[in-house]
Amino acid sequence: MKKLSSQYVFGIILLIIGILLILRNIGVYDSGELLRYIPSLFVILGIYSLVKSGFKNISGPITIIIIFGVLQLLVLDIISWSVIGNWWPLIIILIGAGIIFNHYRQPSTTIDSRDKIDVMAMLGGVDNQIKSNDFKGGEITVLMGGVELDLRDSKIGDQPAVINATVIMGGVDLKVPTDWNVDIKMIPILGGVDDERRRSSDEKQKDKPDLVLNGFVALGGLSIKD
Repeated sequence: MKKLSSQYVFGIILLIIGILLILRNIGVYDSGELLRYIPSLFVILGIYSLVKSGFKNISGPITIIIIFGVLQLLVLDIISWSVIGNWWPLIIILIGAGIIFNHYRQPSTTIDSRDKIDVMAMLGGVDNQIKSNDFKGGEITVLMGGVELDLRDSKIGDQPAVINATVIMGGVDLKVPTDWNVDIKMIPILGGVDDERRRSSDEKQKDKPDLVLNGFVALGGLSIKD
């Protein structure tokens, strides 16, 4: 069975929310009761991201779990705002502990030789260096976070590598070799995608791309560097 990617899980959550909202708005189905459990979907996303990273990326997922977990308890009337008023400093303590643990748990840069990537950053940062002899691409999902991906020591096979990127209120720094031909097919929505590599004027353009970038950037940016 094919493993679920982070982008796929995030897409499923948005799809469920959209369907429930439109069913209620057009009067086909009163989904109000189901909409009360929307925060639980983001708690699941946080847990999924936490497990998928091997508990290396702690602060972002923990923050998502705490914020939406508390919101879910409020929506279901399990706790009240008066309880939040007394115990809200505990939320700050837990988030701070997650940031500290993440600092000591995760090395500054993760180096591996994967041929396909599945990188997700939520309210935090991910720094990966890929050394692959046959890089095929993969997925990058950013939600209010940042990703630094270094592909300068990777090689491309016969077919171009394809990266599907979803960037929402965040940023991606993608480092690739200077001679790679990058075909940018991303859609910027109040954001930008820039190729900042230094290119020689007499450098010959390749006939086919080495790397294809698909997806969109909303309220954020993606930069290609060398």
